[in-house]
Amino acid sequence: MESSYTFTTLDPRDFALCGTLWDLEKHADLAERFRRELREGNRVTYLCREGKAVCGEVSLVRNMDEPDYTLPGRRLYVSHLAVRRDLRRRGIGAALLDYAAGRAREMGASELSVGVDLDNYPALRLYWRTGFTRLLYVGEDAGGRFVKLLREI
Repeated sequence: MESSYTFTTLDPRDFALCGTLWDLEKHADLAERFRRELREGNRVTYLCREGKAVCGEVSLVRNMDEPDYTLPGRRLYVSHLAVRRDLRRRGIGAALLDYAAGRAREMGASELSVGVDLDNYPALRLYWRTGFTRLLYVGEDAGGRFVKLLREI
């Protein structure tokens, strides 16, 4: 990835910046949950920028109330990895995951987990390539079949 990209921690007051990557109005319930988790300290979101422009985001969640996803002092959940459509397949997603892994280690975690839909082949490939190689669970919910994957950091 080009060195012109920088990573910053999202200030909860600047949550609207995420609207450059996904539709906050269309997903109002999700956006409100993310805002609340940011304010309460359960979520930290990292932005990838080129200059002032937001290129991507990823969050780490401390407590999902589900041991496959989070374990206090050990496992954090990777939530909502998003890269601007016109910038995909340039290494930004992998760089965001690696950046988040470094921050997770600083937070005392030794593992990251993620949930991904089985029909989302680009995401499955990205997570596998970036070290999410341990299968924790295969399941199905209203959105379809999904897997829970683990990466040791």
